[in-house]
Amino acid sequence: MPKKVVVAGALGVVGRAVIDQLEADDGTTVVGLSRRSPDFETSARFVSVDLREAEAARAGLAAHADATHLVYAALHEKPELFRGWFDPDQIETNRRMLANTLDALTNLEHVTLLQGTKAYGAHLGIPIRIPAKENAPHRDHDNFYWEQEDLLRARAEAQGFRFSIFRPQIVCGVASGSAMNPIATFGAFAVLQRERGLPLFHPGHPHAMTECTDARLQARAIMWAWDAPGAVNETFNVTNGDITVWSELFPAIADFFGMPLGEPAPLRMREEMPKHNALWRTISERERLREPDLDRWIGLSWQYADALWSNPTAQERPALVSTIKLRQAGFPDCIDTEQSVLELLQGCRDAGYLPKR
Repeated sequence: MPKKVVVAGALGVVGRAVIDQLEADDGTTVVGLSRRSPDFETSARFVSVDLREAEAARAGLAAHADATHLVYAALHEKPELFRGWFDPDQIETNRRMLANTLDALTNLEHVTLLQGTKAYGAHLGIPIRIPAKENAPHRDHDNFYWEQEDLLRARAEAQGFRFSIFRPQIVCGVASGSAMNPIATFGAFAVLQRERGLPLFHPGHPHAMTECTDARLQARAIMWAWDAPGAVNETFNVTNGDITVWSELFPAIADFFGMPLGEPAPLRMREEMPKHNALWRTISERERLREPDLDRWIGLSWQYADALWSNPTAQERPALVSTIKLRQAGFPDCIDTEQSVLELLQGCRDAGYLPKR
C-alpha cells in the first residue's frame, strides 16, 4: 500500500539516511521535518517547523495529517551536550516535541522512535552489564527516553497504531550540524592535520572499545520493522555487527586521506579544534566546500568525540550491546565498521563537506 512517511529530524544523521533510502521508492511520499532547509538535492518535501511549539507543529503539519508512518529522529540538545543529558528541561522539551508531533498526525499506522544506549546508563560513567539487552531493568536514572516511550505506548494503545523502538550504538552517517557524529570529527580532524603538515593520530585512549551503527543500516532496520511480524511494538538494539577499537580505525582513515599515521596521544577536541576555524574557512574557500563554517558543520560533535574517545570507562569496561533479539526477529543486515567509516567519509567528500583530493 502507498505510504506517506514523515521524518522528524530529517537533517540529522539517522533522518538523512532514512530520507536517502526512501527516495528510491516511487510509491512512497516523503516529508522531512527540520528547522533548517536541506543543503543537498532531494525529492522529499521539507517542512520547516519548530516541534517545541504546539501551534507551530499543528500548522506546519496540517497538510500532512494523513501521514501513515512517522520516523521520529528529532532531538533537542543543550549547548553543553553531556550536562544537558541530565537536565530536567531537556527531558521535558524532548517529551513535548514528540507529543506535539503525534497531536498533529492523526492517521498513523506505524511510529518509529529512536533511543540509544543511554537507556542502559552508558553515559553515567559507571559499568553496565555486558552485553546490554533490551529486557534489562531500566528507569533507574532520569532520561527523556522514558517520558517519550510512555507517551508513545499510551498513544499507540489509544489510536491503534504499531510502533518500533531502536537503540543504535554510536551512529555514524553523512550529516551537517549534528550533535553526535564521529564521521564529521574524523573528517575535519584529518583534513586540518594534513593541512598543517601533521600526522593523523587517535586523540583518546589507545584501547578504547565500542560498537558503531551505520545510519544507512539503521534506516534499513526502520523500514524492515514496518512490516515484520516480529517487530510489532518491540525494542531493538542495533549495531553494525562487529566490535571496534577506535585507535585501530585510524590507519585506514590516514590512508584514506593520504597522510602519515602518528602514535595515539590525548587531545581535548572541544578545546583544541575550534582554534582552527579560520584555517577551515581557508580550506573551504580553496576547495569550494559546501559548509565553510566549521562550527556549523561539526555541531556539538567535538564534545561528543571527547566523550567517546577520552572516557576511561570505555577503556576499562566498554558499553557493548547484544543484537541477538533483532537477528532472531528476522533482520539479518550488517556491515564491517571500517568499511562503513570509509564509505561514509567518501559520502562526505561526494556531498562537498570534505575536499575531494
